[in-house]
Amino acid sequence: MKRFANDIARRWLLAALIVAILATGAVSPRQALASQEGVTNAKVVLRKSDSRDSKALQTLPEGEEVTVLSSSGDWYRVRYGQYTGYIMKEYLDVTDTSAGEIRQLGTAPGIMRVGDENSDVVKLQKALNILGYYDGKIDGIYGSGTTQAVKDYQDDHDLEVDGYAGQATVKSIFGSCNSVSLTTQPEPGSSTTSSSSSSSASSKYPTVSSIAQIGSAPGTSREGDTGSDVVKLQQALECLGYYSGAIDGVYGSGTVAAVKAFQKKREMNDDGIAGSSTIRVLFGSVGSSSGSSSGSSSSTQYKTEVLDWFEDDVSSVIPKNAVFTIKDVKTGKTFEAVRWSGYNHLDAEPRTSEDTATMKAIYGGSWSWSRRAILILYNGHVYAASMNGMPHGTSTINNDFSGHFCIHFLNSRTHETDRVDPDHQSAVQTASRATW
Repeated sequence: MKRFANDIARRWLLAALIVAILATGAVSPRQALASQEGVTNAKVVLRKSDSRDSKALQTLPEGEEVTVLSSSGDWYRVRYGQYTGYIMKEYLDVTDTSAGEIRQLGTAPGIMRVGDENSDVVKLQKALNILGYYDGKIDGIYGSGTTQAVKDYQDDHDLEVDGYAGQATVKSIFGSCNSVSLTTQPEPGSSTTSSSSSSSASSKYPTVSSIAQIGSAPGTSREGDTGSDVVKLQQALECLGYYSGAIDGVYGSGTVAAVKAFQKKREMNDDGIAGSSTIRVLFGSVGSSSGSSSGSSSSTQYKTEVLDWFEDDVSSVIPKNAVFTIKDVKTGKTFEAVRWSGYNHLDAEPRTSEDTATMKAIYGGSWSWSRRAILILYNGHVYAASMNGMPHGTSTINNDFSGHFCIHFLNSRTHETDRVDPDHQSAVQTASRATW
């Protein structure tokens, strides 16, 4: 009996010690890993486990980029393409990239609530993923997974743990909170819809959660115009958080103000006119004709630029997480892509499942390592480049594309051989003679 009592006492003591340790923060049952990036400072071996005697998975050249997953003694656990392994800390220069990656998501969203389904929720999910709190599907739906991720973030940052992405939470994550909210959900504890959703009730046309849903780009338009081009413009501006009025196809003062805000943010001439330059920045191209009742569309051809990957520092011209439009020179088909990473060349992923389908159609319905001449439209410029069409390595987007693909520029190199690929360079030269 005495032995039983002592056993019970020991168990209670052990339980108390565990609680005390957790309370001091010495051990955390859930520790978020913020986004960290490492660059090798010497030629190094990626090993299967944290031991010099462990199996070598891959040899990485100096200057190669990896994603840091965790730390263990003298080793970092990293992801490199399709491999996950260990590199000694002394051979890796590591930086926390989460703040910069979140800034690259663009304008901060407004407040969000459970039940929302829009582009602001996409940004929230991406930011929480970068910070290590969310590993679900980036689908723009504020469901239970997003709610739990928000709660976990709030709990770690001394915020009210309610799962609601209010102003304090959004500002903590993004550094600011947009005064315009896309939410159509009622205030917590209220049975009526919020005032921000009043515009949706008077809209004749639906809202969208991504610009890709809008379809082809509209023609140009201006104040006083009406029609389908204005509808598409309003949908895009609402999707990006600049417009909160009715989607009615009427280019009024609210649309003018939204266009001006977008232009100012993108450092354009903020005249409130949705001209060809503004439409291109919004959609990547301009519609061939205008459906407005007044105004006219214009077609300005871009000059194709050839950038040297290293000398022109293309990595800073098209940064990580940049969204750009690719045009296949031979077929004329276009699709959107997102830059993932890449040191010797650019690694990218199709932005959506629809973009993946378009890319696959460009390759005749089958993935291939074949090089194709392409033009890249980004930030008002068109660049000559070359791509292959084979999914490989790391995948970060739910887009029906199991990996990423490579994009080469003038004098860029392969990651495996650190050499210039003549087939890619030939395709770049072909692209340099093409126009958008």
